[in-house]
Amino acid sequence: MKKIILTLCIALVAVAGAQAQSSSKSKKNKDAEKSEMNAQEVYKQQAESWATTFELNEEGKEKFIELYMEWQNNRGNIVDKNGYEQKAGEDINFKKITAEEAEKLIADDFARQKKQAETDEEYYRKFQQYISPGHAAQMVIQQRSSAAGMSSIFRNLGRGMGGGMGMGGMMMMF
Repeated sequence: MKKIILTLCIALVAVAGAQAQSSSKSKKNKDAEKSEMNAQEVYKQQAESWATTFELNEEGKEKFIELYMEWQNNRGNIVDKNGYEQKAGEDINFKKITAEEAEKLIADDFARQKKQAETDEEYYRKFQQYISPGHAAQMVIQQRSSAAGMSSIFRNLGRGMGGGMGMGGMMMMF
C-alpha cells in the first residue's frame, strides 16, 4: 500500500513539474510575442501619425503605413557581426578591452551604421512615392536623430554603475 501511494506521489510530482515547465515555456513565448506585437503596434501608431501629418488619402495611407512598418522592421534587423542591434557595446567594459577588441568593436559598429544609413536612404526614396521629398527627409532625419540620441543616452546611463545597462536591476529596452 505504501509503495502504491509513493508511486502515485512521484507520478503526481512529475506531472506537476512537467506542467510547470510547459507553462514557463508558454509564458516566455507569449512574452516574446507580446514584445514583438508591441513593437509592431508602435510602428503602426508612428506611421498613422505621420500619415495624418502628411494628410494622405486612405489608399495612400494604407500603402504608406505598410512601407513605414517594413522600414522600421528592416532597421531593427540590422546587426553587426557580434549580433548587436542599436545598443552596440552596452555590455562591454570599455576600461578593460584590448586595442584589438576596440578596433574590432568600432569597425563592426561603423559597418552597422553604414547598413543603417543605406537602409534609410533606400526607404527615403521609396517614401517619395507617397509623400514629398521634404516630408520623406523630415521623417528619416527625425528617426535617425532620435534613434542615435536615445541610443547614446541609454548607453551612458549605467556607466557609473559597473559599466552596463543594469541600473540596479532595471533594464532599458528600446
